[in-house]
Order: sequence, then structure tokens, then C-alpha cells
Amino acid sequence: MTTSGKTAEQTGKNRAIALRYATEGWGTEPYWQKIWDELLALNVTQHFASQAQPIVGLEANKQFNAELFAGFPNISQTINYIVAEGDKVAYVATLAGTHMGTFMGIPPTGKSIEVSESFNLLRIDNGKIVEIWYQLNLLKVMQDIGGV
Repeated sequence: MTTSGKTAEQTGKNRAIALRYATEGWGTEPYWQKIWDELLALNVTQHFASQAQPIVGLEANKQFNAELFAGFPNISQTINYIVAEGDKVAYVATLAGTHMGTFMGIPPTGKSIEVSESFNLLRIDNGKIVEIWYQLNLLKVMQDIGGV
């Protein structure tokens, strides 16, 4: 196998890891934390555009994710497209759900949200997600639920 063949094979494996993270590791799935244990490195770093500092470590990221999903326990994600190259996989998704729990200090409103520009970039090393960049139009979410 040539070097480019190995690279293409690894890119395909990384794409599969990202898709599994985005589907089975989605926070409304019952075993998402188990999937994260399999797919994310212990020292994973997440750069969430709405946070001043990166979230470092698997457990810290699990806690952060659980808090976000508590506000929207029925939120769904539809992947619009996915692109993989080397050790990076990017995907854009549409999120839709109902504000049924406290979210960023705002009590439940029962209002629906839909955000079509959720952007995720994952860096994968040796079969583990080691770095995540996540952007979401949080202003739209807050406007939809009446937080601003």
C-alpha cells in the first residue's frame, strides 16, 4: 500500500470515528458517555466558541455536555455535510429541540429552537478525538428561548 493509500485509509477511519461521535455520542443517546470513553482521549480539549477558555479533559467535557443537554433533552442533530482530510474531520449540522430544562441559567420556557449552522471540527490522533472546535449561533438560541 502506498503512503497516499494509508492516508486515505486513515482519513476514512477518522471520518467513521467522527460520525460515531456525532450520532452514538450525541448527548440524548442513552450511552453517549460510554461512547465518549471509547472515542475521546483522556486529555481531549474542546474549544467552544461561547467559552472564554478551552474545556480540557474527558470528564470536564462530559460534565459540560451534560449541562448543555439538560436544557434541551429532546434536541436532535441532522448532519448536513461532513468533510474529512488527514487527521481532521469537519461537519455542519442542524439542531432542533425544545427548551425543557435550565440552559445557561435560563429556566425552561417550552420554546423551540432550530439552528442550522452548528459547526464541528475534530482532530483525531491514533483513533481518539484529541481536539474539538465547536461553534454554534448561541445568540439565535438565546433569542429563540427569550434569553436576550
